Amino acid sequence: MLNVIIPEKLTLKINQFAGMFHQTPEEFIIEILEERLEHDSAYKETLYLAQSNVNKQRLDKAVSDIAI
Repeated sequence: MLNVIIPEKLTLKINQFAGMFHQTPEEFIIEILEERLEHDSAYKETLYLAQSNVNKQRLDKAVSDIAI
């Protein structure tokens, strides 16, 4: 079990957002953490792929295709 001390001002915001999404504050925090971990692994994977010039060119093309 992990215990975290959350400042009161942040606790109020968490409660407010959790209520908007019909979640408990705990569910809301866990969801945010899970999303962040997913994004971090995607960023790490992109950095790894960008080390190769061929992959970097493919990534750049994919980004430019999306921007159009």
